[in-house]
Amino acid sequence: MLAIVASDRCYVNDILEKLSYSKENSPNATDVFKCNFKEHEFLILVTGYGKVNIGSSLRYICDNYPIKVILVTGTAGSVTDTNDIFSAIIPKSCLQFDVDFMPNGYYAGQIPKIDKTVYKTNEDLIDCLEKTANMCGTNYSNDLLATSDMFVTNYNLSSSIRREYNAGAVDCEAASVGEFAYINKIPYACIKIISNFANNNGIKQYNLYDEESSRISQRITYKFLKEFYEA
Repeated sequence: MLAIVASDRCYVNDILEKLSYSKENSPNATDVFKCNFKEHEFLILVTGYGKVNIGSSLRYICDNYPIKVILVTGTAGSVTDTNDIFSAIIPKSCLQFDVDFMPNGYYAGQIPKIDKTVYKTNEDLIDCLEKTANMCGTNYSNDLLATSDMFVTNYNLSSSIRREYNAGAVDCEAASVGEFAYINKIPYACIKIISNFANNNGIKQYNLYDEESSRISQRITYKFLKEFYEA
């Protein structure tokens, strides 16, 4: 079963309007929607923001549904001029840039007792997302996506993320899902549309462009369903 993961309902509303679905019971603040695309059944999961919410939400659905694939959707902030507003990031890998246990002998971004610092996405899913982005006329890159529990709106911080990790954008979900997917051996991928640059003007840009960026991500995600199930 496919699970589509978003941090906020606004990133899946357009998709839900095109589907038949039922809202499932959930023990926490997670919204779980059981959806149908033709004869195929899948989940849309709205976790809320933050790694704790994401982890607990994913744990719940994987304990209660036969989840085999995870797709993250939504928007992100660019840390490079080559990823412009309304372009897409379909990352080949993700990491958590706000993790630092280096004084304890670990690498930057490495969580103790986990042997990875970077979580690779699934190549077949990447191919599927690239096809759908092309169908939608959306430019994309495969740059690394750097995740944290913060909204980055600081030029110096975004520049350091770019330099240290060679990242193309920052978000609040992808690598948290990647960590969970790696531990639980579940293929995952991500489609994020740039809504702002992660600099001192980031909040103003986010307020201006996030709604349209969300529409683009949802168009690609909906078309992904056809490619995923009919390829």
